[in-house]
Amino acid sequence: MKNSALTIAIGRRTRRRALARGHAPAGRSWRACSALAALALGSLLCDRARGQTPSAAGSAASGPATASPPPLPYPIAPLTVNGPWDSTIRLEVYERLRGEFVDWFATPNPGPTSRFRYNFIGNKLQLGIRFKRDPWEAFAQFQDTSLGDVPSNAVGVGSTYFANTHSATQNGAFLRQGWIASKRLFADGLFLKGGRQLYSDALEAPVKNKDLRWIQVNRFSQRLIGPFDYTHVGRSFDGGQIGYDSAKINVTGFGFVPTYGGYEVDANRELDIDLAGVALSLPDSPELGETFGRLFWLYYDDFRDVLSVDNRPLPARQATQGKSIAIHTLGANVAHLFEDVGPGFVDGVAYGYGQFGDYQTLDHTAWAYGFEAGYRWKEGPARPWLRIGIDSASGDPDPNDDEHQTFFQMLPTAWLYAQFPFYNMMNNQDVFMQAILEPHRQVSLRLDFHWLRVNSSRDLAYFGGGATKNDFFGFGGVPANGRYELAYLLHGMLTVQPTAFFTVNAFYGHAFGQGVINANFTGRQGNYGFLEGIVAF
Repeated sequence: MKNSALTIAIGRRTRRRALARGHAPAGRSWRACSALAALALGSLLCDRARGQTPSAAGSAASGPATASPPPLPYPIAPLTVNGPWDSTIRLEVYERLRGEFVDWFATPNPGPTSRFRYNFIGNKLQLGIRFKRDPWEAFAQFQDTSLGDVPSNAVGVGSTYFANTHSATQNGAFLRQGWIASKRLFADGLFLKGGRQLYSDALEAPVKNKDLRWIQVNRFSQRLIGPFDYTHVGRSFDGGQIGYDSAKINVTGFGFVPTYGGYEVDANRELDIDLAGVALSLPDSPELGETFGRLFWLYYDDFRDVLSVDNRPLPARQATQGKSIAIHTLGANVAHLFEDVGPGFVDGVAYGYGQFGDYQTLDHTAWAYGFEAGYRWKEGPARPWLRIGIDSASGDPDPNDDEHQTFFQMLPTAWLYAQFPFYNMMNNQDVFMQAILEPHRQVSLRLDFHWLRVNSSRDLAYFGGGATKNDFFGFGGVPANGRYELAYLLHGMLTVQPTAFFTVNAFYGHAFGQGVINANFTGRQGNYGFLEGIVAF
């Protein structure tokens, strides 16, 4: 199947598949950003010529008045000063220090990956400056990332950092964000954002209800495209967004070139990947009630000269190295809260994705879906929220035919849905139970149980969060070897926020490996945890 050439209104560029590995066309998306900035400037001059200071359009209409919770202890006043032209200028700081403790599934010793038990540390510092003059906003953010004791000859999450940078001590400093945006471009509701930015699919129209917002963020967002901020580096997107936003509907179109990052600390460069998409979102409103719905189309074109990871024999993969992976994804998300069911509410969640396109020289078709439900008590000790669900995505049943049927997860923040990151959505079925407790407004606890299987025993059990550099594919996998059972997984996250600017997260997970793990490792038990402190103001 041949895909026609895609013309992206924002961030269009010419592909050059014969480029030397690791290099990108100079200025390819920044030219588009310059055009966006010129368009934005034109709109600003029109506003000034009319002598108007437009109000922020597209802001969500406020819901019913509710009592605000008391502030957390020791708040820090925003570091804001008045700037020229009735503007404000604000300094923003984010600092995260995390120690990670890895006891992966055991591997043979001696062997090329004999280290499965190790610890390492990472630090992420971000300094940003935000300029606002309604309806205009500009933001620039610098990031410095450092890692220590990164393991070599290892398996697990620490080994992925080493595979990208090949050093036990790593440091990278780069521009994480640099963009200009308008909430009102020529007309009420029309918005524009151009430059280097962060993007999370399914968060184009944030909902207002706190519990529905948790579902939007933790069960929908970043499944396919996200900034990957679980890692110590993260990723950014060069390009732009344009669309229409109101209290009842949001339509967003985008064109991006993603940057290096994730597990690669040298993150200023761009990947040889194009992204584009359109999403129509319906946030909660008086008309819809406590409902969130979304329809979307995404396009991913990966033309890096890199060896892919899939279930084909090595010679077949080597023969197609450098061929494009061009995939369209159509999908829908919906969530609803059924209020006043006994002492609480019931939540219902569903999503479905379909993919088609070219996976190098193979025809690509794939699917994924999820159904979830839960019940939350509105009052009482800890306000418990109990949830169950199933998430499933296709695998490829035949490594020797001319079709590729493994669902391709593109550029997600995979950790949101695989918090012990030895798996992801691809060729995976996840039946889970969750319990969320809030014993105090400054303390929360989440407990999960997952029954993990592969959908095709002739495919791989995949892991990873997508491309991090031009010569590292980003997804890995181990062969299922005719088996279906992957693991039973228990994990928990304790979050404590003693002050308004300081948060502590403690995570621990234990995996009971099953047939697929037993076929690829010498040990069937795995442990992973981290302890992190975050200062943000």
